[in-house]
Amino acid sequence: MQKVVTKLMKEDIVHFYVPQKKVPFYLEMAGISYCDGSYRMRRQESSETVLEYVVEGCGYLNVDGENYMASSGEAYILRKRTTHVYWSDAKSPWVKIFFNIRGSLAEKLLDEYQLGGGDKVVLNAQGLEQDFRDMLEHVSEDSVAQSRIFDRAAVDFLGIIIKLSNLDKMGSESGGELMSAQDEMNRLIEYITMNQRRLVSNQELADLIFRSKNYVIKRFFSDFGVTPYEYQIQQKIFSARNLLENTKLSVKEISDLIGYNDQHYFSAMFKKRCGMSPAQYRKKVQRASLPDRI
Repeated sequence: MQKVVTKLMKEDIVHFYVPQKKVPFYLEMAGISYCDGSYRMRRQESSETVLEYVVEGCGYLNVDGENYMASSGEAYILRKRTTHVYWSDAKSPWVKIFFNIRGSLAEKLLDEYQLGGGDKVVLNAQGLEQDFRDMLEHVSEDSVAQSRIFDRAAVDFLGIIIKLSNLDKMGSESGGELMSAQDEMNRLIEYITMNQRRLVSNQELADLIFRSKNYVIKRFFSDFGVTPYEYQIQQKIFSARNLLENTKLSVKEISDLIGYNDQHYFSAMFKKRCGMSPAQYRKKVQRASLPDRI
């Protein structure tokens, strides 16, 4: 591997030790690259799998002789055993999140989802920036054992690959043709479900089906009687209630799962919607499920 770095180039990198025992998934390194025009990477018959998300800027790739371009909102996958070189545009340099992955699992998953080759090297990753940032945050935790970091990273990687595959299928199915109103709504609902750990903006939904924000809001209200924002809140409350009823996850863990980093904000919103706090709701459900005494 060869990398050119200038004074303008900056990278925040997390390095990992090679596991002593053979494991199916582990990381060599991960981080964020703030590139300049001199950034260039080359691998001859790569011994690792590379997954990267472009936050800003654009750049270029040559993978086994085929040329590609990757811009903001896209991800690219460089498969193991490929010969590749990639570099940042000088005028609009990349800012990108990257993961260098080893072990057999990543390649097996990419085989199953048919990603990383041909026209599946550079992929639409609209709405997935937070997923990449979450994975990077998880692998950067100092207080967690490396083996647990790798296990969590494998789960995060699978989630990202599934979402990339779904986005790719959604793009292929549209084929550039006008969708029916029902197809439009199905796509919006699927996209919201894929991104349930955050609130998807009306503009993002509009861009997804090449419509105006006003159209999306009106169409949503016509079908569901609520705006897209309210629909997402209702789904989050439904998920929270289900998790409170059927799991032992803490309120903080549930809050994180449905996309609220502030537990107190989540609890206040839940109380406003349900008339009681999450803890009170869980106690009420538990009492109701107890068998009657004879």
